Amino acid sequence: MKTSITNIKFFVLKGPQEKRPHWVSNFIVPNANELMVRLKTNEGVEGFGLATSYTDISPIVHVIQSGIPERILGSNPLEPERLYQSLFDLTASRLAHEKGWSREALIRISAAVDIACWDIIGKVSGLPLYQLFGGFRNKVPCYVTCAYYRESKDLVELKDEIQMLVEQGHQGFKGKVGGLSLAEDLERMELVREIIGPERDLMIDVNRAWDLKTAIDGARLLEPLKPVWLEEPVRWMDDRRELKLLAERTSIPL
Repeated sequence: MKTSITNIKFFVLKGPQEKRPHWVSNFIVPNANELMVRLKTNEGVEGFGLATSYTDISPIVHVIQSGIPERILGSNPLEPERLYQSLFDLTASRLAHEKGWSREALIRISAAVDIACWDIIGKVSGLPLYQLFGGFRNKVPCYVTCAYYRESKDLVELKDEIQMLVEQGHQGFKGKVGGLSLAEDLERMELVREIIGPERDLMIDVNRAWDLKTAIDGARLLEPLKPVWLEEPVRWMDDRRELKLLAERTSIPL
């Protein structure tokens, strides 16, 4: 009997509103919304998937309430790439335009459904996903994202934050830059590197805030900190061309 999705349910999980909202270089993160998807097969196997949205979640709810479940029911969760592609293709479809389905909402729903499918595959096979993916290693490195901006947050508060994370045992740290001047952000990242020491990994995330000149200057200033990578260093409008140009002018992996 062919495995198929016979039931789907969506849940929206909302975090509390922060008293001091944090932000990245170019937008405030008011709170985190999680979209949880539960898929159930005709054999009674359930799979769960999550997708995070830091913006208004109502566009995702609109897609859910206006026809997307019907395009998932009956699909084979053991063929996750096929299902993911069929949902992702909707981002460039006339149907999405007619129904008012936003690209971001469709991508997040596609991701949550894909994760739920892999959850089902793991349960059906009786294997953890790392073995299904090849089993080359049984653990992967992780990092904590830190150094977000907040109203009136100073270097003392940043120092306390990073020291707390070090005490928790984190070995990788990704700090946020791009919201202040290069000099101010450099001072912040120098402090992070000083506290975590040379043996822990430091990654730096610009969230697409810099133009090319600023990115070249910023990368040059950050190179002595030996970051593992510099994430989203240039603005989205011309990032393919500018990433190539920046890569030619810095030793930091992008």
